[in-house]
Amino acid sequence: MYQRVIRQPQMYEEVARQIEAAILNEQHRPGDQLPSERELIGRLGVSRAVIRESLKVLAEKGLIEVKPGKGAFVREPESASAASALKLYLRRQRNGSFSQNLVEVREMIEEQAASLAATRATAEDIAKLEAALAEMEAEKENAARFAQADLRFHLLLAEATRNELFPLLLHPVTDLLLDLMAQLSTAPTAPEQALWHHRQILRHIKSGAAAQARQAMHSHLSQFAKRLKKYQAAQRPININGKNSE
Repeated sequence: MYQRVIRQPQMYEEVARQIEAAILNEQHRPGDQLPSERELIGRLGVSRAVIRESLKVLAEKGLIEVKPGKGAFVREPESASAASALKLYLRRQRNGSFSQNLVEVREMIEEQAASLAATRATAEDIAKLEAALAEMEAEKENAARFAQADLRFHLLLAEATRNELFPLLLHPVTDLLLDLMAQLSTAPTAPEQALWHHRQILRHIKSGAAAQARQAMHSHLSQFAKRLKKYQAAQRPININGKNSE
């Protein structure tokens, strides 16, 4: 599994690379404890300082958690670090191009997710989607809570694909969208338009119509893109922290 490290340049990075490869190849699975420092020193032929520095790198990447007195453990996959990187990216945008990027990413993930959900969703998935839709209906007078229910619907749909990568990919996007969706939902017709689109998506998922579910999601995201452009044209710069620029 491991090979002795014989080259000096940035030795801790090479050690981190080998351990990361073992994690990604599932030689160490989520929840597993990594070999002890003593074992890693023996297998890799490096110092304790190198091992500790490599574990620090892996912890910063979110791949492991180091528990004092217990050792290092492989973490479950998370999207938090990806969301942080994406939020930083958005904050640095100055030309508004991020909106088109955001729409394209949603199309890539969610149109395929709708298609797969139509053929894979269980009765439990359908019930959860119906509950999220009912919550949207109940909260249409409150933009913030409506946005939360809206995005919950999309995450539940991603989970209904039975492919764990879809919710993993979508989570950072929804983290970015929450405040933005709340702002867009203040438009007088926005909640009813969103509800209509969500009803169509759910109807096709319930009937198992994959192509129609994909098209319904495409129509919904196209409407989202139009509202976003209109919002920007009104010269109300989008601030993902929930406030408009002065």
